[in-house]
Amino acid sequence: MNNIETIETFLKRYAKNLTDGNFDAIAKMYNYPALAITARGCQAIENEEQTRNFFKQGREFYFSRGITAIDITDVKEDASVPGIWVGRALLVNLNDKGERVGVEHNAYQIVALENGEWRIAVTTPMDAYNSEQQSGVK
Repeated sequence: MNNIETIETFLKRYAKNLTDGNFDAIAKMYNYPALAITARGCQAIENEEQTRNFFKQGREFYFSRGITAIDITDVKEDASVPGIWVGRALLVNLNDKGERVGVEHNAYQIVALENGEWRIAVTTPMDAYNSEQQSGVK
């Protein structure tokens, strides 16, 4: 299977869509069903509408804290086999001046479709148990 983009490029595109509030594009970056796992439990994501609604609400939360952009850095692969990538990345929260105002640690399981397009199947915000880090305040 030949992937059409690297994981790093895929995640950078994800960050750009988060920054731009492109909820349709974000929703298309997930595999369905998808799974969100936190220390508080698991949530099955069954369709694009659930994803769009989640990120719309999240955008308001971030804006209320002065976060206007997201960058993804420090992408680390933990394991991969053809069609599956497992790893971690930092989501760097930026204000309107481009200054870092917080960081979130996320883990991902990303799968490839038959055409080589990546889709997020499992996401785990590693800081979800810590409301200070989850809010992007450090």
